[in-house]
Amino acid sequence: MMILANLPPIALGTSLVLACLAAQLAHGSDGADDTTVTATTVLPATPARAQSRPGYGFELTYRWNARPMAGDYGVFVHVENEDGDIVLRDNHAPPQPTSEWSGVVEYTRLIHLPAWTPDGRRTRPGLPEGAYTIHVGLHEGGDWQPLAAADGVTASEPRRYQIAELIIDKDAPLPDPGPETLDLTGYRLTFEETFDTLPDISAWGPIEPGGAQWIAHTPYRGDFGDARFADPTDTFPFTVEDSTLRIEARQNDAGQWEAGLLSSVDTEGNGFAQQYGYFEMRAKFPEGPGTWPAFWLLALPRVTEAEDTSIINVEIDVVEQYGHWPNKLTTAIHRWDRGTGRHQHLGDNLLVHGMTEDFHTYGVKVTQQQITFYFDGVEIRREPTPDEAHVPMFMMVNFALGPGWPLDKTPNPSYMYVDYVRAYAKDEPDATQ
Repeated sequence: MMILANLPPIALGTSLVLACLAAQLAHGSDGADDTTVTATTVLPATPARAQSRPGYGFELTYRWNARPMAGDYGVFVHVENEDGDIVLRDNHAPPQPTSEWSGVVEYTRLIHLPAWTPDGRRTRPGLPEGAYTIHVGLHEGGDWQPLAAADGVTASEPRRYQIAELIIDKDAPLPDPGPETLDLTGYRLTFEETFDTLPDISAWGPIEPGGAQWIAHTPYRGDFGDARFADPTDTFPFTVEDSTLRIEARQNDAGQWEAGLLSSVDTEGNGFAQQYGYFEMRAKFPEGPGTWPAFWLLALPRVTEAEDTSIINVEIDVVEQYGHWPNKLTTAIHRWDRGTGRHQHLGDNLLVHGMTEDFHTYGVKVTQQQITFYFDGVEIRREPTPDEAHVPMFMMVNFALGPGWPLDKTPNPSYMYVDYVRAYAKDEPDATQ
């Protein structure tokens, strides 16, 4: 779990603060040392009332001041209507196990509200229209931890604690990423695909001068998702209209879904790959549940040294967007250890507006020191560059379906639109970046 407090400012929704303080000690009357942690005090959230549009969400910051607990407990977060029905959950495991808690433990999560979330109802006298209540607690299996309730917190069974109110309002403010911060001074354009005409796309390659510029499958032969990536024809899954690439997903005559992917290198590693630089796509995403568009980078050794099990592969997801959450922009850095099969994932979600309504840019700058993600030229996230990412990386654009979401409500056909794909390199790389 990433600590959002370390990110540059971005308006992701309304922030809440959830604090739990003062682990107390109980001593036996016979003088024996039977000290135990008995309770944590739950304080009301700040502000006491949040507001969000359906389809967006709000930040919730959890803070606890505790001693190590007897076991590892999960945190449950329930948003409830006036009848006590749970309309939204954000149950999760804290980033640090509760058995290791000591002193102040703090982390922030972004809670998303489905687009179909209805306006809330009056939950008790004094609450405004459109209000829900937010409840928290700790549990492990059937073991619900007793907590103390501070002023402003209402305790109820089974050991649930109301700490805030949430107003669902279709006219609540939209997230605002802020002013543009991308600076490409000293960078030169090294790759540009503007889709003025349909590019030469081969099913599997080769990519070579004067020939195909892309292949239509992952070069490591590991296609994914709930739609088969189709070999290209003149009309499917790629077409060009008004200097814009249209990637189509549809069901074939047998009822099976097919969609499209582009890779900038082929199965032999031929094509475009670059060590460090800035990589960007400008695109408009499809509408509807089950859609899964993405723009991502993969380390070239994944293809060129496929048999070397000592290599750790690095993947940078510049953007993934899930049609069930149309305003959630997902970024991630993956490390895949071929030898052990272990996978490390450092992901984060941000709320932005309009990914299915208009074109936006999605970019990442990779330097020797940092990986920085951008939305419309605004820095939204920064992470240290893993050692395994100091290699050439190639680009992939895909319109997949899934993963795990049912496709029964996915529009047939669906379309993703790509205006351009570009890459830049710095003339004089700066090791201090």
